[in-house]
Amino acid sequence: MIKRVKPYLDLKLIGILSLFYFIFVVIYASKNAYLRIYSKRQIDWGEFIFANLLDWVIIVIFMMFIAFTTKLLMQKKTKLIYIISIHLFFSFFIGAFTIGLSQIVEHLKSPWPMKENSIASLFTSYIRLIDLHFLIYMSLVTMIYMYYYFQKIQESKIQTIKLQDQLSKTHLKFLQSQMHPHFLFNTLNGIHSLMDINIAKSKSIVVDLSDLLRNVLEKKDQNLIELQEELEILKKYIHIKKARFSDQLNIHLNIEEGLENVLVPNMLLQPIVENSTKHGYDKEHLSLDITISIFRKNDKLIVKIKNNGKELKDKLSVLLKKGTGLNNIKERLDSLYNNDYKLKIYNKSNSVITEVNIPIKLSISQIEKGF
Repeated sequence: MIKRVKPYLDLKLIGILSLFYFIFVVIYASKNAYLRIYSKRQIDWGEFIFANLLDWVIIVIFMMFIAFTTKLLMQKKTKLIYIISIHLFFSFFIGAFTIGLSQIVEHLKSPWPMKENSIASLFTSYIRLIDLHFLIYMSLVTMIYMYYYFQKIQESKIQTIKLQDQLSKTHLKFLQSQMHPHFLFNTLNGIHSLMDINIAKSKSIVVDLSDLLRNVLEKKDQNLIELQEELEILKKYIHIKKARFSDQLNIHLNIEEGLENVLVPNMLLQPIVENSTKHGYDKEHLSLDITISIFRKNDKLIVKIKNNGKELKDKLSVLLKKGTGLNNIKERLDSLYNNDYKLKIYNKSNSVITEVNIPIKLSISQIEKGF
């Protein structure tokens, strides 16, 4: 029996109702005490306090039943007309319940035979307080429904957040699964084009690619990795690129000290460098200098990749539609940081600069070092 009732009784709700009605009883009792003192009527303080406490206990017991009934009606998805009818009935019954239970307690204290004038007096008391009891009941029922309404909203918000988190993780998994083949195909195309020129160097690149892929695949399920790990992957990729382009490609790293354990999106740098080499070369730019600068500015990590290659003709919005790599970065940044990041590509001083600003987040290992 208790197990059946327990799901429909909320102790927190009962506590709120009890507190609310206790405040009402204190105000109501204070008003009556003042009026009696003002009219110079004698007060039996023991009886006065007992009567008000008894009223509070009776109403709390009654409201426990109403809270139970309300939750049951909501769970059973009862029709609105039935719910209104039930509450209207109890709003008129609460007075009879309160007065009746009070009389039973009084009778237990000092047994006395019930007379006709006593019954008439009780009925008069019921009629005299019927409007007050109606308002009390409706106020408490409104609180019950408000409590369950806000509880439902909170549960809905939590459920929405969980769903968004699941969708975000699923989306990131898809993007990363898209990124890895894209990276692999670009690298294999580079090896293929080199094979006709230098087979020995092509074999060397295949070995480097094997090491690089092993490193990349180890991190394939991680959305965020430490900067030092991302740089390790980038250096292996640069080694492959340098082998292909030889003296035509120079890459410089300017990394601020102390940022090794900052978390960055997995495979952030490689596709930007890939874009620089893919779009930077033309007849007027036969050699390419790429400078990768990473530094802290306030609470942001700034990543700037500058190349002295061919000038940009299109805006970022157009570039995002043209290539998989850049669009993939944009979508992953959206999923990981919402609007708390910046991605810019612009021309400046005969250079093309790709800039990414993201919030600084430390890995667990670095946080633990601080304690």
